Amino acid sequence: MKLITKVICLIVILMSPVIALYAYSNAQSTRLVEEQLTIANRQRLAIFMHQIEAAMEQVSQYSNLISQDPDFAQFAGNVIPANGYDYAILSDTLQRKLSLFSTSNAWMNRINAYFPGSGHAVSSYSLLPYDEAYLLDQATTRWTYRNIRVDGADKMAFTRFFIVPASAASDIRKADVIVEIDLMADNIERLLDSFKTKGNNDPFLYRSAGELVLNGSAEESTIRRLIAQEGSAIAADPAEGYRSVSLDGRRYLVYGLVSAKIGWTLVDYVPLETILAPVTYSRNLFYVTAGLLILTGAGAAYMIYSQVQRPIRQLGEGTVRLERGDLSARLPPGNNRDFAGLFRQFNRMAEKQQHLIEKVYREQLRAKEAVMKQLQSQINPHFLYNSFAYIVSMAQMNRLEPVVSMAYSLSDYYRYSTRNERLDTTVKEEVAFVRSYMEIMNMQLRKIGYKIDIPPGLEAVDIPRLLLQPIVENAIIHGLEPKKGGGSISISGRAADGIVRFMVEDDGVGLADETLERLNASLKETEPPGDDCGLWNVHQRLTHRYGSAAGLLLTRSESGGVRVTLSWPDVSNP
Repeated sequence: MKLITKVICLIVILMSPVIALYAYSNAQSTRLVEEQLTIANRQRLAIFMHQIEAAMEQVSQYSNLISQDPDFAQFAGNVIPANGYDYAILSDTLQRKLSLFSTSNAWMNRINAYFPGSGHAVSSYSLLPYDEAYLLDQATTRWTYRNIRVDGADKMAFTRFFIVPASAASDIRKADVIVEIDLMADNIERLLDSFKTKGNNDPFLYRSAGELVLNGSAEESTIRRLIAQEGSAIAADPAEGYRSVSLDGRRYLVYGLVSAKIGWTLVDYVPLETILAPVTYSRNLFYVTAGLLILTGAGAAYMIYSQVQRPIRQLGEGTVRLERGDLSARLPPGNNRDFAGLFRQFNRMAEKQQHLIEKVYREQLRAKEAVMKQLQSQINPHFLYNSFAYIVSMAQMNRLEPVVSMAYSLSDYYRYSTRNERLDTTVKEEVAFVRSYMEIMNMQLRKIGYKIDIPPGLEAVDIPRLLLQPIVENAIIHGLEPKKGGGSISISGRAADGIVRFMVEDDGVGLADETLERLNASLKETEPPGDDCGLWNVHQRLTHRYGSAAGLLLTRSESGGVRVTLSWPDVSNP
């Protein structure tokens, strides 16, 4: 046997197993590509459909906002201003709110609100007449696809009516408000364009032959022939994840996903030869190149992937999780020494960031909760009722001077207590507020005296708002009102040894030593002791503002009543 023959035979013997192995590998690769492509496409279809459903769900929430808005409630309750100017202002306000709702969504939309009770209508686009016949004919609580007219142009849109209350759906004339939301089909067309990748696939949204939403470069004739051939079976086979369809001599893989919320089917189809083109090219390339080179390249690629790309991808995924607000994102240490140090630094950074953000968030929540509870506790309806009853009584007796005095005091009181643009105030303003409150209570009860002794140097000190009034109110309610005869309250302030102290004393009925101890202990609890939490709120606000060295202390006063001492570090003179 010639040498050349031996070499050829040896090459054939060596290459035959490689070729056979590659043939098998190619068949498995083809199957794997189809499976992975099916998984990827199903995920992409699910994400795309979720975007559509999420957008529709978002705009659906506008109906709740509209039904709860006080301005819209005027039209819904047929409380229409008789003055033409006020009516115009209210109509303009409603239209601007609808426009704001409309523009807050990235998708182009139109929002119309109809008020059967008053026979009015408002639109986010332009003036809209109330048309009961239109509502009776068109109003449906399901998403429908129809032609609408916007700014003189015809547009296809997804429309849904929201009827409030829902029980009025059978007779819309009994509804308080009917909200019509139109989502332009152009939004979905643009989304389909972004879904289309490299021109290989051709996604579209489908419900029936006459209801189609296509992408901007869709082959409409192919799509309609595909629908005519497959009909309602165009949705993917649940067992396979896709359908294989032959059309005009070409094979297509058709992927479909039905939305249970809107009743539409998202369909995407790809020519089979396009899907297998990379595999076919790789197979042909293998027959003209050396198998060893391919295996070497594959090994090198895998090494790069496992040693470089995978760690970078993990780092990117961790960064994305942090960006999305997942503060628990951590990276596994792994065996890659080149990236282990970077991963440890990332984990330490994420842990520190989580700690700082959670700390700030907790502090903000505590501060806001304390302020809100304190503000709410000030607006006492019984206090307001008693004040108005006093005004009425004095007016009936034609005693105008007490009426004027009470009105001025109430004005000062509520102007201060409801002003929340600033959380801080000065001692001078807080004392003036307390003086207004004491004047009001003295006019109501006619047995309360008070004395205020604040050094001028303390009047400009910044303190949290509504700090002293809850203490004074507590002294009046629990100390002076139960006492027979008159009583008095003393308010004093001092700054010494780096500590600011304010004392509020009364000569009322007082408290037992056990009660004082229990109250002092309850101030340090993390939760308020009950409905009467005025002292607890003040104590918590002081500790949150100035630290654990600040707070309240309840003791017995020399006159037999209760003394409440407020103290905190003097930050104005560090």
